[in-house]
Amino acid sequence: MSRIKRRQFIQFAGGVLATVGLNQINPWQEKNIIASASENTPRKLALLVGINRYSESDSEALLQADRAIQLQGAVTDVELQKQLLIYRFGFQPKDIVILTDDRATRQGIINGFEDHLIRQAQPNDVVVFHFSGQGDRILDPDGGVPDSFSKSLVPFDSSPNADGSVSDITQSTLWLLMAGINTEKVTIVLDTSFSGRNSRGGLGIISNNTSGKYQVSRDEKVYQEKWLTRLGLSRTEFIRQQNIGIPKGIMISGGDRVVTDILSGDVYAGAFTYWMTQYLWQEIGNERVESAVINMTRGLKRWSSQVPELTVKPNSGNENQPTYFIVPQTPPAEAVITKVTGSLVALWLGGINPETLPAFERGAILTIVDNEGNKEGLVELVSRQGLVGQGKVIEGLSNGVKSGVLLQERIRGIPDNLTLRLGIDPSLERDKVAIIAALQDIKGIEIIEEGEIDYILSRMTNSYQQELQEREDNKQRGSNKPQSQKSGFSNKPDFSATNIFSFNFSSLPPIGSIGLFSPEIDIVANSFGLENEAVTDAIARLIPKLKSLLAVRLVKLALNPNSSQLNAIANMTLEGQEGSVIGEVGTLRCSSNNLAKQAGIGQEKPVRCPSHNSIANLKVDRNNIPIIPIGTHIQFHITNNEIRDIYCCIIVIDSNTEMTVLFPNQWTAAEDVTRVKVEETLHVPNLSKDNFALVTQAPAGIVEVLIIASSKPLQNTLKVLRTIASSRGQRGGFLTVNATNEPTDIVSNLLEDLDGGDRANRSNSNIYQLDATQLAVMSISLEVI
Repeated sequence: MSRIKRRQFIQFAGGVLATVGLNQINPWQEKNIIASASENTPRKLALLVGINRYSESDSEALLQADRAIQLQGAVTDVELQKQLLIYRFGFQPKDIVILTDDRATRQGIINGFEDHLIRQAQPNDVVVFHFSGQGDRILDPDGGVPDSFSKSLVPFDSSPNADGSVSDITQSTLWLLMAGINTEKVTIVLDTSFSGRNSRGGLGIISNNTSGKYQVSRDEKVYQEKWLTRLGLSRTEFIRQQNIGIPKGIMISGGDRVVTDILSGDVYAGAFTYWMTQYLWQEIGNERVESAVINMTRGLKRWSSQVPELTVKPNSGNENQPTYFIVPQTPPAEAVITKVTGSLVALWLGGINPETLPAFERGAILTIVDNEGNKEGLVELVSRQGLVGQGKVIEGLSNGVKSGVLLQERIRGIPDNLTLRLGIDPSLERDKVAIIAALQDIKGIEIIEEGEIDYILSRMTNSYQQELQEREDNKQRGSNKPQSQKSGFSNKPDFSATNIFSFNFSSLPPIGSIGLFSPEIDIVANSFGLENEAVTDAIARLIPKLKSLLAVRLVKLALNPNSSQLNAIANMTLEGQEGSVIGEVGTLRCSSNNLAKQAGIGQEKPVRCPSHNSIANLKVDRNNIPIIPIGTHIQFHITNNEIRDIYCCIIVIDSNTEMTVLFPNQWTAAEDVTRVKVEETLHVPNLSKDNFALVTQAPAGIVEVLIIASSKPLQNTLKVLRTIASSRGQRGGFLTVNATNEPTDIVSNLLEDLDGGDRANRSNSNIYQLDATQLAVMSISLEVI
């Protein structure tokens, strides 16, 4: 696999969409959509544009113009948005116009905007315009834009003309089209970059940057003059208003500088569009769009350096409105039934987090719910390709199930033979045979030649060092925190740190050293060794790290704060100060959970965690993660709101991907040491009896704390932890997991406890089945500096 190929995508385990055409993944028809509206109900109109394949009428000209690289995820973005609008926000299929590839010409997009949105929209109607494709910055001397360069959307037919002009749709034209819509409830979604053609599609790596290479076309200027006449604006007044801000509604974009595609199998999607739509499937209540965009960023940061941006009409207060100006009237969901054939149902699985998608294979069970979230039956997943599934009704009346019915998670399955997929960088091509031989007997580690990978084994090269340093320089020039842009088009570059990928840029690993990269070419912390290290020595050194990464992958497949129905809440505070909350997380679908009540419009506290905090002047990073200095004393609290006892475990994953078990921590205590009784709160440490403290320490970086609560005793977990502690002569205290097999041993026994069933007598005995009514696995993050 070449370096260029690898840097053109991010891979997700399990896939996002099936490798089929849009007609195939849309077998349902309009007549199957269950929706009704009275005549005076405002209409919901959408124009969705996605361009993978740009015009190749003159391939030589395209090549010379750096236009030859085509996209792979933009058309998928349209399908993700379409399913969300129909099934979660109540749009009628007939009110959604879709333009993809050769239909998305400049004139086609403008006609769609004018005919479908502008001519039809009435006051109080809802309008959505989504664009996924290439973006650019083109010379526009009299456009009234900063530095005379206008941001632009690149339509299908925007090949460079002889005079250097291109038929792009500029930000000025988009402003005028927005102004022409006869409703204030307008949302523009842009999954593109304005850093030049071909800046979307790589791992946040901008190649063949054409920004500023072309100029606005004469046709574009003529078209703008027509709209200025229609709106009664002089060009001077138009420029003044454009510089103040957007004329209507809300604009949400995937970030100004880099835009990333994610790979699922061999079908792509835009990272921002995927995370945005998945988040909105899970959204609860009247969450403000400003809060929602911040929360989308937290999920996106794991896979992309994008930081989404929110722009609202100045002084409109639109940041306090719900996304799309619509409060969903249905409960959050992992899936929706799109077609019914007897007892078999076709499913769209757009609400499942991509990190946990591999846990939803054959045998997973989903609950049929009504519009109030009440259970009406069960569906078992029979097959899945990406986000398209087929299931069978196993409880409830199959003839009562209709298209449009929502499904929530009941049981997911985690394979016990899951592997960590390792790619080999071309810099180690000559050592490939030795690497494969060294790893072939290591359980759970798989060498992948092509396809989905989790990490890349590589030497540090001159080009990688230069790229990493340039990226850090750009990051230092950028903002330290995401902003809600209340006016105008933001021009700032955006980069963000990734969870386990952190290191000191003042001391990059030496040239010739061997270590691990993420698929995005981020260094895995503490993975690179000495200069010119022998491959066999490097492999031996890295095996514990690879095992830790595998264990982290396994345990994170159990994360379910959005779908769990076990009523528990956890928070992190300053030691002895329970009112000084640093971070808080809970199971949002439990009606008595306080966090679930914080979704109202205008409330300052976001519904999503782990960002919730109550300490005055607490610093947070651009993803709203609390920043805590080294040497801070902290404390964890887990409250059981169930009517039954629960059993808890706390695991910390530091920036070096090392796991430490914080609780349990008494290795000679009784079997029920992990028990938390009804309506009681577990405190770690318990200041009245524990003789230890939790103090943040090096290494600096992002730390993730996993809070696990189960209705079933954690007997197997406790047993293996005691064995490890005994081998070290430890009677109590935290247990740092550092031996080769310890991380996977602990996690596999934990999953065995969480399963709680008799796997040997099940047909799918190689699957850990986790029941959302019996289990909550939550995460709180903090950055240690």
